[in-house]
Amino acid sequence: MRILYVTTNFHSLTLTFVTREVSGLRALGDDVRLLSLRRRAPYESAAPACDLEGCLYLYPVSGGRLAAASLRLLLTRPRRFLRAATLAFRSGLDPLRTKFKLLYQVLAATTIVNDVERAGITRIHAHLASPPGNVAMFLSALCGIPFSFTGHAADLYREPECMDTKLAAAKGLVCISEYNRRHYCELKPGLRDMAVIHCGVDPDEFKFRRRRRDDGPLRILAVGRAAEKKGYRHLLDALALLDSRGFAWTCRIVGDGPLLDDLKRQREELGLASLELMGAQQQDVIKELLVAADVFVLPCVVAADGDIDGIPVSLMEAMAMGCPVVSTRISGIPELIEDGRTGLLADPGDPEGLAAAFERLADDPDLTSELSIAGRDKVERDFNLKREVRKLHDFFRALDAG
Repeated sequence: MRILYVTTNFHSLTLTFVTREVSGLRALGDDVRLLSLRRRAPYESAAPACDLEGCLYLYPVSGGRLAAASLRLLLTRPRRFLRAATLAFRSGLDPLRTKFKLLYQVLAATTIVNDVERAGITRIHAHLASPPGNVAMFLSALCGIPFSFTGHAADLYREPECMDTKLAAAKGLVCISEYNRRHYCELKPGLRDMAVIHCGVDPDEFKFRRRRRDDGPLRILAVGRAAEKKGYRHLLDALALLDSRGFAWTCRIVGDGPLLDDLKRQREELGLASLELMGAQQQDVIKELLVAADVFVLPCVVAADGDIDGIPVSLMEAMAMGCPVVSTRISGIPELIEDGRTGLLADPGDPEGLAAAFERLADDPDLTSELSIAGRDKVERDFNLKREVRKLHDFFRALDAG
């Protein structure tokens, strides 16, 4: 089996789980090749967990190359070319502007058809339903190679480009949660060839430390982009509530993003002297911060534009290291965090609920210890990267055998 993995950027800090998955599949003997839609951007770079040698890049592409490749395929395989172009316009969910954007992706895909076919690819798999899933579908139509995709969050709920068309055309759907599986089935009832396969972490890479509360300030850590869906403004409101009650805490938020300046202003307005906004950090620094933390929080919300988290890998990493977690009841998060058993959940956009969770952990050392152990067990059992990659490997083989 020779798989072409497609995503936006294998160097992206937010897509490290994709390179971990690639590395795991290769360890099981799968020949995985790579297609990145974009070239490396320094502001989002991370050390990938897999070898990127031979990675193909789709963009940027010159107008001359686009025209030449498209004309060649129109003349040599007109039926496949027209099928791909038709797919761009088939969805009943997309506005006309999106359909022309999809047509451009069809034309761009023609420029790498030769590379894909020379590599002997037998399956195309995209991480993110759009745009990578779009490109995977168009390459599939142009080359006659089956494609599948893993949808996550924003790509399904904020930018669901040609989702009905992709669901009908895909030969295999990977769901990162039961929540996403239900979403697919609501969009297109009767779907087959689906599997719920989590984006896990390797527990062996995260040293477990059982947490026991001491008498010092509660040390709170959050890791994630400063974007609306992370709900950080509600966290800052919760910290202000703790201040008003004389509750001692320190908090670090790790991550860059469009709302970082807004958070800095909010910090000043609320007088949160014990809050540190650290910007983006590499994985080794984050692990050190997790070792020192008493609690990890990710107060996710649904953004105004529909953006939403799936099951954030940062929560899994914290749980693997024994750090009790606090998050919210949205999307697939309750599948990872069972309230009161493997972590604590508040309602989205509820500062009072977040503050109550912090106070509960501070006042109940036994609960802190229980959540520490149970969180690690949950990750080892249900979000273990090696087990999930094995499921994916077996799923791909079953699809190809069928």
